[in-house]
Amino acid sequence: MLFNNENIKHVAIYLRLSRDEENLGIEQILDNHRQTLIALCNENNWSFEIFEEVASSSTIIKREQMVKLLDRVQQDYFDAVVVMDIDRLSRDEYDASDIKRILYQTETFIVTPYKMYDLSKDDDSLLLGITNLIASGEYKQILKRMRRGKEYAQKQGHWTNGIAPLGYTKDTKTKKLVPNERAKDIQFIFSEITKGTTIPSLIRQLNNMGIKTRQGYDFKYNSIVRIVNNEAYKGTIASNKTIGQYKPRPKEDWIIVHNVHPAIVDEVTWDSANKIVNEYSFKAPRSKNRIYPTSNLIYCANCGKIQGCNNHKRLNKVYIKHCKCGNRSFYYNPILAMIKEEVLGYKDNILKALETFEEGKQEDNIQYRKEKLISQLNKSKRALDKISILFEEDEIDIIAYRERKAIRQEEIKLIEEEISALEKEDKSVKIDNLKEQIESIESLVGKWHFLDGEGYTDEKINRLLHGLISGIFWSYQKGDSSPKLIIRFKAE
Repeated sequence: MLFNNENIKHVAIYLRLSRDEENLGIEQILDNHRQTLIALCNENNWSFEIFEEVASSSTIIKREQMVKLLDRVQQDYFDAVVVMDIDRLSRDEYDASDIKRILYQTETFIVTPYKMYDLSKDDDSLLLGITNLIASGEYKQILKRMRRGKEYAQKQGHWTNGIAPLGYTKDTKTKKLVPNERAKDIQFIFSEITKGTTIPSLIRQLNNMGIKTRQGYDFKYNSIVRIVNNEAYKGTIASNKTIGQYKPRPKEDWIIVHNVHPAIVDEVTWDSANKIVNEYSFKAPRSKNRIYPTSNLIYCANCGKIQGCNNHKRLNKVYIKHCKCGNRSFYYNPILAMIKEEVLGYKDNILKALETFEEGKQEDNIQYRKEKLISQLNKSKRALDKISILFEEDEIDIIAYRERKAIRQEEIKLIEEEISALEKEDKSVKIDNLKEQIESIESLVGKWHFLDGEGYTDEKINRLLHGLISGIFWSYQKGDSSPKLIIRFKAE
């Protein structure tokens, strides 16, 4: 199209695509747009510079070529900006206003293959504003459809969270995660954490063995924590965690799908490692939170509060703290010796339980119950999807939507908890857990540094005990001749 405007001599051609809208391939579409706009400039005898990028229209901050273009416009380099469509500049209403202001202040024209906009003219300025408003509305609808499509894909177990985690590869056909040769590295990390290895010690081991991150760097403290916290390693996808980029979303609104791809570690191992890293020894610096062999394990048998320890430096002794409910203090060393003796003696109980499971003396109908629960879970999830569709199509109001959604979400949560509990009851899983507990007890045989001045560190003992014990209940009331201990083992 020929534009008779003598004020235009040198222009900027701006090309942008965010996705393959015509199914021709982004490079092919960009090339088509490029040739069209170059032909337009040649027809009008305009010299030009090309600014080209593949980027989302969500914000101009992340669009380097657009930022560069606007900077050059403000320096009066160009008489006009040439684009295929107005929405190529921006579909965001706020960014569009900023771009329009800069072009207006610099008296820069906007040219498409079909129309020229002179922002000094009220009609053109109004038309541009209306066009931008329509583009913004269209962009919001596109985002809504894309978000809905992503949520549907996540519920089908497709990996939509970017690059696959270390140890997995994304299958291009099924769009699900499959373990690769690095899965053994992940299993090693979880195994060492559950055995009581500290993260700094684990990092040294990994570096000595030449094991690197996916990018080829040495492991750091936070990278190990991220791996341990990643639910993908137990076959679960958790998404929809934030509103936008940063604002946390309530957990009940997360999309959590279990057993969507092969797990690299079983759920019990994942839970154990996660608990160790997030709840026990790593939760505060050593200077602020000294770790004793039984830290966060001893509870008051009367009121249920955790019983910590006091280090009396003048006496050079450690005591179990006095509880506000009246449960008295006591010298820590003999109590720890009692705990050690009882823990080591518990091996016989585990061996008997292991024998019972291995000989098949316990009836096992877990798989049948699990299949029934999964069937019910799928029905509830489909019902939840239908509620969302009804709301989107204005068949129900917001109040009814929230009520129905809350009921279904609670139903799904309860079923998932039942499935999770069943998986922990699974015969093979129980056998593996019992074997791991035997290994942990055998690891505790030997000298403990706190009791013997040498041997296993307090932190290692603490981690191993957390893998075996759910709680130690302590009672030493006024008038008692000696304290009482009740140890609750996880196998019970």
